[in-house]
Formats: sequence, C-alpha cells, structure tokens
Amino acid sequence: MNMSDGWRKFWTIILGVVFVLAFVAFIFGVVIRRDLLAPDLYTQALSENAVYDRVYTELLADPAVQEQFKELTGIEFNLLTEEAYAQIVGALYVILPPAQMESATNQFFTRLTNYLAGNTPELPENLELGQALTPEVLAGRVVRAATAVTIEAVDKTTPIVERGTEVLSEALLTSYLDEISNGRIGPIPRQLIRATTRGLSGVDSERLVTLMLGPAAASAGDDTRLQMEAALAADDMPGAIALAVTERLKLRVTERLAAAEPQLAETQALIGISGAAAQLGRTRDQVVGGLNTVRGYAELLQRLLIPLVLVMLAAMILIIWLNADDLRSALRAAGWTLVAASGLVMGLWLIGGLIIRSILRTNLAAAQIGTAALDGIIDDVVGSLSRGIWSSVWTTALFWLVIGLVLLAFAYSERLMDFLKRLLAPVWAYKCAVLAGVVGVFVLLPLVWRLATAEARQANLPCNGFVELCDRPLNEVAYASSHNAMSIAEYGWIWPMHDGTITDQLNDGVRALLIDTHYLDTAKRRSEVLASLPPEMRAVAQKAIARFRPPSLEGEFLCHQLCGLGYSSALDALEEVRVFLETNPREILFIIIQDEITASDTDSVVARAGLLPYIYDHPEGQPWPTLRELIDRNERLIIMAENEGPPPDWYTNVWESTEETPYTFIFKEDFSCKPNRGDTGKDFFLLNHWIQRGAPNRVDAAIVNDYDFLLARARQCESERGKMPNFIAVNWYSQGDLIDVVNTLNGVGQPQPAVSAQE
Repeated sequence: MNMSDGWRKFWTIILGVVFVLAFVAFIFGVVIRRDLLAPDLYTQALSENAVYDRVYTELLADPAVQEQFKELTGIEFNLLTEEAYAQIVGALYVILPPAQMESATNQFFTRLTNYLAGNTPELPENLELGQALTPEVLAGRVVRAATAVTIEAVDKTTPIVERGTEVLSEALLTSYLDEISNGRIGPIPRQLIRATTRGLSGVDSERLVTLMLGPAAASAGDDTRLQMEAALAADDMPGAIALAVTERLKLRVTERLAAAEPQLAETQALIGISGAAAQLGRTRDQVVGGLNTVRGYAELLQRLLIPLVLVMLAAMILIIWLNADDLRSALRAAGWTLVAASGLVMGLWLIGGLIIRSILRTNLAAAQIGTAALDGIIDDVVGSLSRGIWSSVWTTALFWLVIGLVLLAFAYSERLMDFLKRLLAPVWAYKCAVLAGVVGVFVLLPLVWRLATAEARQANLPCNGFVELCDRPLNEVAYASSHNAMSIAEYGWIWPMHDGTITDQLNDGVRALLIDTHYLDTAKRRSEVLASLPPEMRAVAQKAIARFRPPSLEGEFLCHQLCGLGYSSALDALEEVRVFLETNPREILFIIIQDEITASDTDSVVARAGLLPYIYDHPEGQPWPTLRELIDRNERLIIMAENEGPPPDWYTNVWESTEETPYTFIFKEDFSCKPNRGDTGKDFFLLNHWIQRGAPNRVDAAIVNDYDFLLARARQCESERGKMPNFIAVNWYSQGDLIDVVNTLNGVGQPQPAVSAQE
C-alpha cells in the first residue's frame, strides 16, 4: 500500500466520521422539531392508552387509593360491592370527566411545546382543568353517586304490583337512615321498597320528612322537603329515601372534606409546575431552569439543522471525490458511511429509550406517589412515547440505511458492478460530478425535503369518545339520551326525572337531550293539570305552585306539565350546552325539543345562548355526514322540533327524519317496539324506554335501565324495525347501565356479557 492510498483511506474515515456525527445530530434535531416539540406525540400516547378513563377504572380501583378515599369521605366501603365502589368514585367523572381532562391536557402540551420550541415567551404554569376540586364540588358529586348506589343495590326482583303493599316501619326506616349518616352504605331494605305512604295527611307527611332527614333536617332546604313530600304523596318511598340519603350523606361528607381542605388544595397543586416540583423533591426554579435548558438546546439544534445538511453534503462529496478513481471504492465508502450513520442513530435511540425510562422511574420513586396501578399506566405511556419516537427515528433512518445497503450491494457484486459501469460509461469522464449529483439527489435531497416538510404527528383523535365512530354517518351511531333532561332534582323540580344537571348529563356521556319548551302557565292550564292529579299529589302540587316565584313572567322556559312544578331558564340550559361544546371539541350533540313556544322564539334563545355557530343544517334528501366531517367543520349540534320547524332552516321537524316507539308503559312487561310517531323508514330511530305511572321512580329506572334488560329490548326493536335504535331515551339516566348499552350497540368500549332474550 503506497502513501497516497493510506492518506486517501485516512481522510475517507475522517470525513465519514464527520458525516456520521452530523447525520446523528441532524436526525435528532429533526426528531426534536417534528416529534418531541409536537404536542400530538404526548396527547396521542395518553389517548391510545386510555389514560383518562384508566384514572377511574384502574387508579381509583387500587386498594391503596380506595382506603385513602374512604378516609377522605367518611364512607364505609366494606358493605359495598366493587361495582358500588366504582360507582361512587365515578362521581369524579362529573367533576373532572375524561373528555374535559383530555381537552385540558391537550391545551397544556400545546402551550408547553410551543414554549420549548421558542414560539411563545410564556411558560404554562398550570393544567387548566376548568373546575377546582373544592370540598363543596367534591362532596356534592360523591354524595350523588353514593345515593345512586343505594338505588342500584335494591332487590330488583320485587314486582311493581307488590310495591306499596306493606305498612311502613318507622323503626326500620330510622335504623337504615342512621347507618347512612354513619357512612355505611347499603341497599334499601325490601320492606321499605314495599312500604306504602298512601293516605298520609299533610301534617304526617311533614313529620315523616323531618324524621327521615334526621341530623340534616336543619340544613335541608325547602325545595328538598317539598320534593320528599311529593315523593311520599306519589307513594314513592324509595324516592323519598334517596333524597334523605342525599341530605344525610352531604352533611357527613362535607364535614370530612372541609377538614381535609388543605389536602385537596395540595392535590389541586399537583397539576401545576410548583406542585410537581415539590413531589419530585425540587424547587420550582429548578424545574423551570431544566425546562429552559431544554428550550435552549432545542433552539440551538433547530438553528444548526441547515448547517448540518451543508456539512453532510460537503463530507459526502469529498468522500466520493477522494475515491472517484475507483468506482467500487467510492460505492463502498459512501455505503458504509450511510450504514454506519443510520445504524448509530437506531442504536443510540434504543439505549436512550432505556435511559429515559430509568430516569422517569427513579424520579417517580423519589416522589413516592406511585401505586401499582399508576406504575402500570406510566409504563404504558412511556412505552407508547418510546415506540412513537422510535417509529419516527426508524422511518427517518431506514431510507438512508437502505440506500447504504444498495450501494454496498453494487460494490460487492461483480454482476451489479459491471451493470453500473456500463450504465455510467457514457458520462464516466465526468464521474466526479455525476457521483456528487447522485448523492445530492438520492441521499441529501431527501434530508432537506424531510426537514422542509416536517409534518406534525397525526393523532388518532376520537369522535364522541371513540375513534371507531369517526367515519360513521350520524344515523348509524347510537346516542345515550335523557328524556325530559331538564327535569332535575338539583333544580328543585317536583317529581323530577333525573339526578344531575345538564352539564352533569353531558359530562357523563349523554349525547341527546330531550327537552320541553314552554311559556309560563295559564290559569286554565293549572286548573286542568291539578284536576288530573290524585288528591294527595294535588295537595303537594298546589303547595309548590303557591311557592312558585319566577324571576320574570316573560321568556322561554323548560317545563313539564306545569312550570309551577319545576322550571329552568331555557337560556341558562342552552348556555350549559354551549360551554360543553366549547370545552369538548370532539363531541357531537342532539337536542330534540317538545316545543310549546314559537319557532322564532326558539331561534332567538338559541342565538342568545351562542349556539348558532355550532348548528348543523342538514340539506333535505342528502345523506347524513360522518361524525368526523361535522367535527372538522365544527358543526356539532343538531336541533330538532316535535311540532314546529322549519324555519329557520336548521330547525327541522324531528318526525321528518325520525321514527319512534310508544312511550306510555306502566310495567316493564308492557314494553313494545311498535311504530308510533314518525311512522317507519326514517333515518333515525328513537327508543322510548321508561316506566310511566304516577311520579317517575328511581327503582323503576334501575330495573328497566339494567344492562341485560335494556340491551335486549334495543336488540329486539332493531330486529323488528330493521334499524338500530339511535336515541336510547330513559328517565334517571344515572340509574342502570345506559352508557354501557349504548357503547355495546356501537361496538365500542369494554365488551359486556351477551344478552340472549328480553326478560
């Protein structure tokens, strides 16, 4: 080997090392720019691992967390099944539902990555969840869920006709409610479900209400007392008990949570930088300093991307120029350089991924915040992040690895080498320029192209909670629906049909609200409704009407039968819908209005609520769009009327596009799938599913909303009518398994036991 060959090889190696180092720095710079500084990398990892749901289904189910929750709320879980505990902690869904948590997290990562990329000067301090975990909020929601448990746990085998047949035992009633006051939740005794309150005088009813409220009698409001009297007048002892349970538990849980307010404040702080720093054993300045260091490195790497490309270009051209006298040597030098660069990138990331996992594990262990469930969630998320970045690194480096291997294949194959020499023979006199051009076109140009077209990661975002629903037309999806959604116990309605505000219902998964719009009652209307009521119920209704003091005598209201028995401002309710749409940009809602006001007044209140920009106006005779199409256009609200409409154009008559079942069922054996309004052959199918006898009854709802029974009826109606029900409308949406049934009909979520036939 002569001296010139030695120097040629020496400088080839040196230039190869320069190329490899520049290549590694370039690839990691691109990964930082395209992936690490893209919020979708993180939000997709959280979403694809169902972290927002697993916080409730796994983390809160951890025995250690259960014990902490028990101590915090003062509720004894030893009398509850696992399902009952799950329902109680499910109250947190309402305070911080997965969709709201996901939206806040997405916004936080967008702001954080923009800061680290140097696009914004302000570091986001907190994850803006929109609602603090105050003792009042937490107590109210936990109590509501615990109250639902008392109904869910009742003996559902008691036939409806056997209820109201036993003499009420006040001793048993007091004993049961005293256990509730001590935080020990259990099912309502069968004897109390069968007990009758028929024939109670007004004085006796008031005395019984005070007895049932017990220690909460002083704090219970007049609305609650009247609601309990109304339940007793309707011979609905479980309903009255549910209200008493709510008040007694509210007293206990509020006291316990008020004492734990500093602990709740600390929990709230964990979503901020200061709280996270404290848990990691660092100061806020140390955490911010670390983030600023990352920001500095990120900005430096991005500024160096173009210079790195130029360095690689120069190094590769010089490698080819040094070896241009021998085509085989030039190909080997270029090929091994590309293989070494690509292989080093892949190897470094594999090692780096292990190091990152180790660092995360060490920091979390030092913070002492881990549980078995949390460890599992973290492992899954970190795994997804690693795979996501590895996929990006792999696809980025693989191209040049393949190019390198192809060059080596030509260099070491005589047949391929002969072919290449014949191909290049006409231009061999310009071999240096040709080889440099080939390198530029097939090796370095793709680098610049990938840099210039650094596309953001496309997250697999859900529609109405599930990716699988995104590409289905609206009329091929089932929606959890609340019948008379405005008839709410929290709003003081007499004989309500739901526990939970409009916002609660939407946060819990209801996607179709069936509401009634009215003007205030006329004297004639009051007389007609009162005359239709049994004497005991009429007395309570008259008492409620006498207390009725609306803030205005004019306007649009949500009422059922009489506004004096319960009302909401239509504007306030629709503003709740607007806020939900604003904070949940991947959700589509329906509002079906039993309209007793004019279409122009409906148009006015919808406009004042700020809903017009969200409304979808469906062209008559056209196919319904997919959920994804409406989300992309931000037209995520469909409003239909039972009587009026159109105009306006978006205010379509529901029976033009929807068929339904009957809705006047007294016993669960009466349910049928016969056609009713809307006839048949329509795009949507409304399944009316509630017991209608006297006052709405929570126990009735717990029975007919049970998973097996409700799903069996939906399947039966699907078979008879030739169409899957779209709107599954129930009373007391929080009793039973409405959401699970809807998910099963849509073929999403956790699989449920098969249902063979309707009971």
